[in-house]
Amino acid sequence: MTNDCKRLFIGRPEMTVLHLSDPHLFADDQGSLLGVNTQESFCAVLEDIRARAIDPDVIIVTGDISQDYSKDSYQFFAKQMAKFGKPVFTLAGNHDEVEYLTSFLSEAPLFNHKQILTDHWQILMISSHIEDEVHGRIDPSELKWARRCLEENSDLPTMIYMHHHPVPVGSDWLDEIGVSNKDELLELVTEHPQVKLCGFGHVHQFSEYKIDNAVYCSVPSTCVQFKRHSADFAASGETPGYAVYQCHADGVIDKQNYRVDHYLPSVNFAISGY
Repeated sequence: MTNDCKRLFIGRPEMTVLHLSDPHLFADDQGSLLGVNTQESFCAVLEDIRARAIDPDVIIVTGDISQDYSKDSYQFFAKQMAKFGKPVFTLAGNHDEVEYLTSFLSEAPLFNHKQILTDHWQILMISSHIEDEVHGRIDPSELKWARRCLEENSDLPTMIYMHHHPVPVGSDWLDEIGVSNKDELLELVTEHPQVKLCGFGHVHQFSEYKIDNAVYCSVPSTCVQFKRHSADFAASGETPGYAVYQCHADGVIDKQNYRVDHYLPSVNFAISGY
């Protein structure tokens, strides 16, 4: 695996990272997931970010960008994200078509780089995607690459992002489709104390767990949410959300979660899967 690195100049000690996940977009502007129009909800989230005058230095989107595997869904995503004029980095989720994600989300300000370096921080984008599978797994070569990046930049506080959850979130059905070799990832993180945060999507809800040196946290989907602490699949009526991380040069991260309270999703609770 090549060390595909993007260097960013922030111009100040602090770095603001915006974390989005799971838009599940369709080519059809009326396409819906569990009753929620995903283009509409996605645009509502982006408008909420602008209304709050959030000005990120980096935008991370942790997968499931498309629901229908269409070229148009990725092109719609790229068009909307480019309006921010800020670097956007994406990962493939289990619903993504990797070829299209790579092809259509690689023109500035969107990038496919796996390593992002600033003067004060390192960000690693780790793939947990497995073709034609819902659960995730981190390939040994990916872990080896991440270890090398951590060892080569041991002086830089680091954030890791992936699609699938490497820690249980307390819903039986979701915890069956997380990262299958999560223990290897947790061991890697624990061995490298400069890792401060591991962010992920997939679970369509806020969660936060502190294990040794790192905080493991998820963000909601930009469309429909999953009910917390549910044994079986269940949707939630909660609104879309996102997170903002204010990263300081000393490795401290101030984390703020946001909900798009003005957008009320029309969830179809009768649907028993997605």
